Amino acid sequence: MVEIYPFKGLIYNIEKIKNISYVISPPWDMINDEIERKLLALSDFNIVKLIYKENYPEYVNEIFKKWVEDKILIEEEKECFYFLKGNFEYEGKIYKRSGIFGILKIEDFEKGNIIPHERIFQKYSDNRYKLLEKCRANFCPVFMLYKDKRFEIEGIIEKYGFLFKGNINNENFEFGKIERQSDIEKIKDFFKKKIVFIADGHHRYSASLNFYKNNPDEKNSFILVYLSNIESEGVLILPTHRYIPCDVELNFDKEFFDISEVENLKEVEKKMKSNERAIGIFYNEKFYVLKIKNYENFLNDDLSLTKIDTYILDNFIIKNFVKINENVEFLYHSSKEFLLNEYKKRKKGVIFFLNPVEKDVFMEVCLNGKIMPAKSTYFYPKVPSGLIIYKF
Repeated sequence: MVEIYPFKGLIYNIEKIKNISYVISPPWDMINDEIERKLLALSDFNIVKLIYKENYPEYVNEIFKKWVEDKILIEEEKECFYFLKGNFEYEGKIYKRSGIFGILKIEDFEKGNIIPHERIFQKYSDNRYKLLEKCRANFCPVFMLYKDKRFEIEGIIEKYGFLFKGNINNENFEFGKIERQSDIEKIKDFFKKKIVFIADGHHRYSASLNFYKNNPDEKNSFILVYLSNIESEGVLILPTHRYIPCDVELNFDKEFFDISEVENLKEVEKKMKSNERAIGIFYNEKFYVLKIKNYENFLNDDLSLTKIDTYILDNFIIKNFVKINENVEFLYHSSKEFLLNEYKKRKKGVIFFLNPVEKDVFMEVCLNGKIMPAKSTYFYPKVPSGLIIYKF
């Protein structure tokens, strides 16, 4: 049901850069000024120079062309698929995940073959559009998921050796090519029978879709994607917590909430796991657990959405019981400790600690055609940027 093709990728010249781990980075939307500095300290050729949202597209394009001319980046001789196999630790357990890079034929969501799951912020899509317009390249793949209990793609990947090894954020990985024509055809045929779900990269997909609509040339009709199997244990969905970094007033009605103060973050986490519908709060230097009840009549949307904390938070809690006194952007992060540190810098506002979206709920919402609030999921680990570039 979707069209996936091999392509001639641009990859780093290992002879020039020596260590792939020094030139890759997290996806563009995970990078701030501090992370940018750390990445550039590893290598002046780090992909962050091409993807950081604060860099002007004209500047990026000049660097990109120079790297190609100087053979820092080299184009492959023939079309193929590429694979990424990784292993990582999360909460004391070792996980493995594998997937392939290819180019996907862009199409509207209305066709039902490519399914988004969360809303976007238009300004970020516009940012990626300007980069596309100038560079005509995908530096970061869109992370997509498919469902396959037989693990056919993983079986193909296991036939091949790697081009190079590396690591990023405590994930060790192997990167290589799938070159045999018979395997290439198997992969293409496999995805003709599948629908795919956008896990990470909604802004990039939106930018590419709009660019193709505004520039309807065949060469603009593809986008770089990384495809992994949602049936894999190594596809983890973490929550994205929220911090409103300004003065707020909370007024929780006892008809809808049972609120209890707890000693610390560990107690918050413990009580969130033991209650069917509870979230954590940090407010006025204290931790609380908020048990939510009797909310169903306020929410007339599909019941699958009410299983998601971000939906309840945005459409029930914040809308009715939180008064925000300034026009500020929320801070989003998968790490509770990160947001607590941000609170320490400002000494005001409120943090909401949320539960993750379960895989079966994710699939249910997607297949029902519903859209979650922005930043509802954090698929872990993120797919590195810089392993492969698609130039069109």
